[in-house]
Amino acid sequence: MSVPAPTPVVLVHGIRVSGASLHRIAAAIPDRQVVFPDLPGHGSRRDETFTLAGAVDTVVAAIETLGQPAVVAGMSMGGYVSMATAGRRPELVAGLVAMCSTAQPSRLLATPFRAFGAATAYLPEQAATMSRWLTRAAVGRQVSDDMEIGGLALASIKDVVAEVSRFDALGELAHYPGPIEFVNGGWDQFRVNERRFTAVSPNANLTVIPRASHLFPLIQPNVTGAAIAAFAASLVASEHESTRASRR
Repeated sequence: MSVPAPTPVVLVHGIRVSGASLHRIAAAIPDRQVVFPDLPGHGSRRDETFTLAGAVDTVVAAIETLGQPAVVAGMSMGGYVSMATAGRRPELVAGLVAMCSTAQPSRLLATPFRAFGAATAYLPEQAATMSRWLTRAAVGRQVSDDMEIGGLALASIKDVVAEVSRFDALGELAHYPGPIEFVNGGWDQFRVNERRFTAVSPNANLTVIPRASHLFPLIQPNVTGAAIAAFAASLVASEHESTRASRR
């Protein structure tokens, strides 16, 4: 009897960075296939326009190349893209990990991001310099360098904000019956609706990392990778337990 391949993982990056920004997280997920594609408007695809539908298509294509349902794990914007993928193509998502993305999108929540997007579109070079300086000051050179792999897609911010601000994350999640792990930093402003998110499914669990910020997946890649790996391993254990129970 052949042993099934370990459940693969698709990592989904956040706004303005590329898939390669997640390379240290990927390296911390052992013994299974891990891919981290660039979404439209980002990385190698910066000349494209970001749409949520196009982002979902990107994740779906990545899963299909792996040949079996995958754990889809996204941070920030990538968390919302992961939720949309799970809600629209649940048969392809073995499990969902949504990090730093438990604020229900709305026009009000999007206001400061919309303003930043307008500023970056008007003064792109100055915005890139300011973004780099602020990031390095806040989280250090290593994380800043990771975020700049593949270039910063500041011009895409306005398109991302326009798309995500209209996204009903809670409604989309209601269509996904599989296991969900929400992971937030204790100091993350995107925790604001985490109770509503965990209540959307009996298969949802919430983990809060104390004293961690919105960028904790990039700041603590080993912790993040280990958490995703443990979640993926738990899916196999759960399947085995269900099989044993059905045979009793």
